[in-house]
Amino acid sequence: MSIKTKKPGEYIRKLARKRTRSAMIRYFLAGGVSIATVWLFIIFSTSSAAILILLAGIGGSYYLCRSGRYFQKRALDAQRGAKAETDVADLLDVLELKKWHIEYNLRIQKWGDADIVLHSPKGKWYVVDVKSHGGTKIAENGRLRRRYGKNIYDFREGDLIHKVKGQAKEVRLLKSASWVTAILCFTRGGVNIAGDEINDVYVVSDGKLVDILLQLDK
Repeated sequence: MSIKTKKPGEYIRKLARKRTRSAMIRYFLAGGVSIATVWLFIIFSTSSAAILILLAGIGGSYYLCRSGRYFQKRALDAQRGAKAETDVADLLDVLELKKWHIEYNLRIQKWGDADIVLHSPKGKWYVVDVKSHGGTKIAENGRLRRRYGKNIYDFREGDLIHKVKGQAKEVRLLKSASWVTAILCFTRGGVNIAGDEINDVYVVSDGKLVDILLQLDK
């Protein structure tokens, strides 16, 4: 029976709700600042302080709205990430039928949480970090990057290869495993990497995840 102490995407859904609350609080404060600014401007309209009040109020409202939009965007990113984890979990149902043990959102010491940890019937361990970034993922000088048309960009989160290798190391210690294979799985865009591997980390699309796991487990 699979060890599912948490549901797929549970951690990141909580993060999405937290970011949404942060956005709404900032929008509410921006509205309050705007109302207070108008009220004070009317009261001090005959004073030289009126212009300062108006400028300060406009600046404060703009800052709060901009901060709210930032948190709203980050909340949408988290919601998309949670959906990606759930979609990948659905794909892994076939492995459960084959007696694989699967854990979701496993808390680890340094890297927050591991999206998916798998233990095969043959005793092999795998950690899968699920990502929903667009663009075609490519390898360039040993680094993972993404391509949109002719333009190539780094990932905003930094070195994803280093991160998932760190997760694999933490899971290896936590599970007392001799080795944990690290996998990056992308649910959007394409993956164009020779051999599906960069620096001992497998990088695949979600449609290839089950196949690569079964292949590695032979």
